[in-house]
Amino acid sequence: MGGLSGAPLRDMATSAIFDMYRLTKGSIPIIGVGGVFTGKDAYDKIAAGATLVEIYTSMAYEGPPVVKKIKSELAAILKAEGYSNVNDAVGTRHKELHREH
Repeated sequence: MGGLSGAPLRDMATSAIFDMYRLTKGSIPIIGVGGVFTGKDAYDKIAAGATLVEIYTSMAYEGPPVVKKIKSELAAILKAEGYSNVNDAVGTRHKELHREH
């Protein structure tokens, strides 16, 4: 038995989050999973529409210190992007696409 998890699923999982957010118009909570090893990975899932982010493989490989690392990196990204909290960043990739068209 075995399966695919972690980094190999990152882009596919983020795309699925994006599609689900679009299909539900952001009306339900979405848990972002799949290849979250950095704050940027977490941010990408949040911007795609995730309201929560799960870490699993990175925790298995890097242990509990990875939580503080991801949290710190995510906070820096949110600040740089002008967001005061995570909720403000949820689904923002959709808003960016609407502005581009």
